Amino acid sequence: MGKTKEGGMLLSVPNGVFYNPEMELCRDLSGLCLGALGGKLSVVDAMCATGVRGLRYRKENGNVSSLALVDMSSRAVAAAKRNAAANRVKCTVAKRDACEYLRNRGFDFVELDPFGSPAPYLHDAAKSFREKKQGFLSVTATDMAVLCGAHHAACMKYYGAVPLDNEFCHENAVRILAGKVILNCAPFNLSAEPIFTLSHRHYVKMIFELRRGSEGAVESVKRLGFVSYCPACCFREAKRLVAIERCPSCGHLLQYAGPLYTGALWREDTLKSMLRLNAKRVYRKRAQIEKLLNTMISESGIRAYGYYDLHTLAKKLSVRIKGMEEMLADFAAEGLSASRTHFCPTAIRTDAPHKKIIELVSK
Repeated sequence: MGKTKEGGMLLSVPNGVFYNPEMELCRDLSGLCLGALGGKLSVVDAMCATGVRGLRYRKENGNVSSLALVDMSSRAVAAAKRNAAANRVKCTVAKRDACEYLRNRGFDFVELDPFGSPAPYLHDAAKSFREKKQGFLSVTATDMAVLCGAHHAACMKYYGAVPLDNEFCHENAVRILAGKVILNCAPFNLSAEPIFTLSHRHYVKMIFELRRGSEGAVESVKRLGFVSYCPACCFREAKRLVAIERCPSCGHLLQYAGPLYTGALWREDTLKSMLRLNAKRVYRKRAQIEKLLNTMISESGIRAYGYYDLHTLAKKLSVRIKGMEEMLADFAAEGLSASRTHFCPTAIRTDAPHKKIIELVSK
């Protein structure tokens, strides 16, 4: 049996119980988002393994009124009980199937952190909110090869969407995931709105606010659409319906992805609250979190689908690659909005017209 420390907690990690130290940043940010929500929230971690995520949620945030840890593995359940006792965190621990457990109970905040795709669990997760007027659903996906377009058939099977393997495939990924969440919530008269989105290395994390109401559920579905993309000049456009076959910029045949979510990926006031909370925490990655959140705040103010990778664009245009600061300064000089994006260190997010972007990159 191994031992490790994370978030001020000492954890036992027995053989055969999954624990990924690479996900510490995700757990930090998810905990900050939960803390930024306020109120009093009953929380369930439906696939808890060592229990680290749920235990940190409760220990770090005063707004967690109760915590349930659930896992199918006897070893995981024993480890979660041991870690809860060792860190003096009050919770209930159950050896149950996640879907069965969720469909028969209601919580304010449901955590889904499976290995691979969360798609098989979304129906029962949404159903668990059927008696709630409001709730929050936190979803992790690690099947990035599927969501990013390397395996089209698998994406269609799990998410009911056609993916697109291009330079902004990680944003396509979170939008396909969001679309799947929305379509699972709508039959229960629940709207689903992303309040936090993270793409990092091999995974994506999204946290949604769910609200009861038929009209809201319909409005959520109306935010689904398709993105068209030109592999020749990087033109892209998100619309509810696809109507054109050729790029309006260069005439090349377009590629498509969807259906997927086309709305906002963050709630700015939540990000700012997370930033304030982070300043009070003693996370090992606090500086990295601050940088990430500031970038998210910046890009959340620009309502545009996708980001432009400067390396990809320069290569397609056969021009010199400009530095990030030089490129952002060129946009600012023209009175145009542009920002770094947390999705890619060599990319910018901008709502400038495509032809203007080509002009500025080429100059």
